[in-house]
This record gives sequence, C-alpha cells and structure tokens, in this order.
Amino acid sequence: MTPFVDKVHAYFQGVHRDVFADDPAANPNLSVEIVGAGLADDTPVCVLIAPWTLCGLAAPPDARLPSALRIRNRHYPALRNEVDPIGSYWSVLLVPDVSHYAHQDELRVVAESLAVDFQKGVEKARRELTQVADRDRRLLLKGGSARAGAVAVETAFGDPNGTKPQNDGA
Repeated sequence: MTPFVDKVHAYFQGVHRDVFADDPAANPNLSVEIVGAGLADDTPVCVLIAPWTLCGLAAPPDARLPSALRIRNRHYPALRNEVDPIGSYWSVLLVPDVSHYAHQDELRVVAESLAVDFQKGVEKARRELTQVADRDRRLLLKGGSARAGAVAVETAFGDPNGTKPQNDGA
C-alpha cells in the first residue's frame, strides 16, 4: 500500500469506530476496506468500501481535479476534502446506498469493477487539466491571453453551465 492508502484506511477505520459503530445508517455486514489502489498518472487513487458508503478517492499532488468526473459515460460530482492525517483529497460517491449488501464480498466485486473506471476517469481529468494549463501557458508566451483559450473552449463546447454553443452567424 502507499502512504495515501495507509492514511485513508487508518482514518476511515477510526471514523467507523468513533462515529458509525452503532449507527443504524451503517451496514453491520460491511467493514472498512480499500480496493483498487494505484496511480492515475501522477495521482494516488483508491476505492473506499465503508459500512455507510462506497467512494473513489484521489489525491492529486497539486490538489487539482474538476468538479465532476466522467465514469462509465456518467458525470459524478467530485468533492474536495482536507482532513488530518490524509491531507487534501477528492471524493467521488460511486455507490450512495450500500445498506442492501449482505456480504463484504458482494460489495468488493462492485468496488473492484468501479475502481478500474474511476482510475481511468481520474487519468483523463488530470490529462485534460494539464492540456488546458499547457495551452494557456503557450498562449501567454506567444503574447495571447489565457482567457482567449477559455473563450475558444466555451465557443466549441458550451460554457461550464452546460449551455449549448452559440452561433452568432459570423
């Protein structure tokens, strides 16, 4: 395991013991477990199985990820967190309700399946962030503006609020 994964496991073991041990929201058939630990390019990733949730976790070295990841052709919100001793990380809720799983093995199969796609989603998001930063850096060095690059992206793909590209007839 990596230091990130070790810290995640220890922290959420403590959360389970101190917060969810007797909570009816926690599935008594499940325990805290980490699956799919690895690197998505430069970013440590893992999937957390807990008696109350199943989440993908990522810790980019520069703390940057978009606010949503595309996994299995669906957008999943990504939330930034910071807790001691883990530090800064992003969490993506992959399975919101784990209450119906009768055995850890059942949820582990789901988690392992999602871990591959979660890692790919983080890799793609990190590459896209790097490409945007590199393109904006090139524009600035050539005397253009980073805003020009953002406008070009908005024109081609719509603005970040999800509206469709506008064609003004030009």
